[in-house]
Amino acid sequence: MSKEEVKVNEKLVKEIASLARLDLTNEETEMFVSQFKDILDYVSILNEVDTENVQPAYLSSANMSVVREDIIEPSVPTDVFISNAPQSKDQYIVIPRVHVEQ
Repeated sequence: MSKEEVKVNEKLVKEIASLARLDLTNEETEMFVSQFKDILDYVSILNEVDTENVQPAYLSSANMSVVREDIIEPSVPTDVFISNAPQSKDQYIVIPRVHVEQ
C-alpha cells in the first residue's frame, strides 16, 4: 500500500476553516498548521503497527441487531406539523438557506 503524505500548510488550514465556516486570524491559522502537523505525525505511528496476521474487525460489538416488523402508523397531520414550525409558506416549512455560492 502506498503511503500518501498530507502537506499541511496555511492554504490547507484556510480551506478547512472555510468548510467549517470559521474565520481564523493569521495567528490562529499558524497555530492550527502546527497542531495539524503534530496530530498527523502522532497518528502516523499507526502505520508502524504490524497487522500482517490480524483479522479485520467488521463489527465493534458482538451484539446482534434486533429486527422487528414494520408497522404502519398514522403520522402527525400536516397542518399540526406546520403549525409548530417557526415559519411556513404554502404547506412547506421555511428554513435558512444552507448552500452558499462561493
